[in-house]
Amino acid sequence: MNNPYKVLGISADATDTEVKNAYRALARKYHPDNYTADNPLADLATEKMKEINEAYDQIMKERAASSSSSSHNGQGATTYANIRQMLNARRFREAAAALSAIPVEDRVADWHYLQSIVLMQRGFVNDAARELEIACTMEPGNQEYQEAKRMFNQSAQGFGAGSPYGQTVYHQRRSDGCDLCFGLLWADCCCECLGGDLISCC
Repeated sequence: MNNPYKVLGISADATDTEVKNAYRALARKYHPDNYTADNPLADLATEKMKEINEAYDQIMKERAASSSSSSHNGQGATTYANIRQMLNARRFREAAAALSAIPVEDRVADWHYLQSIVLMQRGFVNDAARELEIACTMEPGNQEYQEAKRMFNQSAQGFGAGSPYGQTVYHQRRSDGCDLCFGLLWADCCCECLGGDLISCC
């Protein structure tokens, strides 16, 4: 493939924060959700998004050793552990506030994953899907994220989205009530993965 740093428009000595910021900016620009099916640029945007994801994935794999040590040690790990406890206890407002308080440059894959759960609980399905995709892209080998992605696919299909995660589901528009129900059910699945239970009957 092309030079991954060139694809993201950054230099090879860019910091991890600069890499993440470049990826996020390009993802917002070329995300399939920005292009309707009849848009002549839709296919081009999809290919570009694929190239961006591959470039980011390659860079992060090359930096895996240093990234994993900085992402999961010290105060950062404690903060995310506390947020997970909030989610397990259904203290979603506190969890959302704690996530918002984390500086943008310090938002690792776990931030995007936990943010997706908070957004799902509020019924913001498309936004939650984007956050989950970012988490999976930042740490493609994380089984917890991949399992959440699988459950999202399964739940989305059950609610009539009609296609796997990351495709038509982004464009599927349901009523706010259905979005909320879908969000609660999916958030419950994720809470169970975290060790809690949002909806006791599920």
